[in-house]
Amino acid sequence: MRVDYKELMERLGVGYDLSAYETRPWFLYDDEKGISCSAEVRAGPGLEDVEAEIQFLYDEDSDESEDEDSGSIGGGSQQIFLLRAKPSKDGVWSPCYLTVKGESYVNEIYDWEGKGCEFFRACIEDIQMSVLPDIEDLIDTELQDDRRGGGKKGKVGKKKPSINPNALMGMKR
Repeated sequence: MRVDYKELMERLGVGYDLSAYETRPWFLYDDEKGISCSAEVRAGPGLEDVEAEIQFLYDEDSDESEDEDSGSIGGGSQQIFLLRAKPSKDGVWSPCYLTVKGESYVNEIYDWEGKGCEFFRACIEDIQMSVLPDIEDLIDTELQDDRRGGGKKGKVGKKKPSINPNALMGMKR
């Protein structure tokens, strides 16, 4: 994915060009689960890079704060998503780094750059609708390897179709 700065901002859901040191934040607190979701896109000094990040912040007494898989014990935070993009010498921007829940997606799935942006947008759309993003569901829907034959993380190509011979009407055996 190689895009100009304006398109990168659109793909990340910002809607305008960030200036150096500027941040576009989104925030949601789910009082039932005791989880805050913080998302932001930030421009580095001199526009040398752009980062998009999503974090979950857990209340001390939240059920998820005691979960070993959450990466947080007794409150604290968990980095869910981090994408970094940098410009080339000709001013075209491209993501160079992507992790989701501590796992790198760089060159692991087809179009990881575009899919990373789509994952981020899906999260902020949930936040804007006052819904805590379901990260596992979004990983399943937004970060799948849809190349023919599948890939390491994709679902496509992992199962062989079962064929009912009785359903093959009119075909010679």
